[in-house]
Amino acid sequence: MATVSVARPTRERTSWLPLVGIVLAVFMLMLDATVVTVALPAMARDLNGNLTDLQWVMNAYTVAMAAVQLTAGAMADRYGRRRLFLIGVACFALASLACGLATTVTLLVAARAVQGLAGAVMFATTLALIGQSYTGAARGTAFAVRGTVAGIAVVLGPVVGGLLTDGLGWRWIFFVNLPVAAAATGIGWWKLSRHEERVRGGRIDIAGPVLMATALVALVYALLRANDEGWTDRLILGCFTTAGLALAGFFLVESRLAHPMLDLRLFTDRGFVGTQIGSFAVQASVFGLFVYLSVYFQDQLGDSVITAGLSFLPIVIPIMITGAAVGAVLDRMPPRLAVGSALGLIGVGVYLMHGVTSHTGWGHLVTGMIVAGAGCGVALPALGSLAVDVPPARVGVASGVNNTALQVGFALGIAIDGAILGTFPRTGAGFADGLNHLITFGACTALAGAAIAAALLPRGRVSRETTASPLVQRDPDH
Repeated sequence: MATVSVARPTRERTSWLPLVGIVLAVFMLMLDATVVTVALPAMARDLNGNLTDLQWVMNAYTVAMAAVQLTAGAMADRYGRRRLFLIGVACFALASLACGLATTVTLLVAARAVQGLAGAVMFATTLALIGQSYTGAARGTAFAVRGTVAGIAVVLGPVVGGLLTDGLGWRWIFFVNLPVAAAATGIGWWKLSRHEERVRGGRIDIAGPVLMATALVALVYALLRANDEGWTDRLILGCFTTAGLALAGFFLVESRLAHPMLDLRLFTDRGFVGTQIGSFAVQASVFGLFVYLSVYFQDQLGDSVITAGLSFLPIVIPIMITGAAVGAVLDRMPPRLAVGSALGLIGVGVYLMHGVTSHTGWGHLVTGMIVAGAGCGVALPALGSLAVDVPPARVGVASGVNNTALQVGFALGIAIDGAILGTFPRTGAGFADGLNHLITFGACTALAGAAIAAALLPRGRVSRETTASPLVQRDPDH
């Protein structure tokens, strides 16, 4: 009697290697946003730079990322996400090498700008790569891991920067990217799928990122140089005028293009606008202070670079603990309550740091840093979730807009803080007095963001897929 062999169904195993390659790249580029914070005084000494130069080491990176974030996503859709991701990682590694070998501040700033451009390409592709690599519950897990890794990298930056700078020298905060980039490239080349659906037709928006970059660079330059040159100086007034005209031109161009870098219809939704304002306020209020707190720790208190890096732990640890603790209940909290209370907590925490002198020391700041860190631990995941609470077809561009808001908030926070601090003496009691004004500005920014976001965000989460909304209008080209 013949027997029939029946194949038993096998459960397909999920490979997490593609995610490993993606999150290695995300960790590297997000770490580089803040890892230089505590290394800035050492860079200034080695490269004969000043405070304005140091600010550009930070801002060249964030401005470049903000300017091309959305267009990078469109390019990836057309030319292939895997291809653009691998090119971005390779360019980021080369730019990191150039940063580490830089012999002048100008070369370092230029290399940091290239890092930012490459980072924008990498960051813009990661969500789509995860989406095409995973399905079902695995996809949700992968998105959560990516978001967690990005957040941890940003807040750990000063600590890692302090350890590397103290142990090996500031150049190693860039050299350490090389093996990470090599691993990400190798895994990506080996494991990321080569089969992708690509967008055909339509033009890539070039004018949008050029105008945005022009506006940001002109505005940041004017804010950083106005105290030295004079606020009525022709160059400074020209920069402010250029920034205003470029920004107006950006919105005009984006409103007329068939395939714009920024879909302005997103901003007809109050909740979406509130999310971007909240994201901007978080970065401008507390993270913009990192540069100047680092200078205070090292130049005013005489701390070593490793001590300065570890001094940020009272902010880092609450962010990690609070973010993990509230993750399970955030979706059940009204958005205006979650974001409004979190930004309010940040504002209170920042203001608790007020009253520093050239001798008060780190202990005076600890309570405020812990409170602000707890607020960030709630605000960052809440805002990240709200940023993509749009119809599925808009998730990519909505995520890009939110990333841009974060980067612009960070860059302008540093620039405005620098403009305020520039009106005070650079040493002793004068610097401490200036830092107190920065703290007041940061607290006011967070509290204003809390009020505006709470007014705009909905009382409860609304499903945009089933609600009539300007966001779901049909594209004119379809």
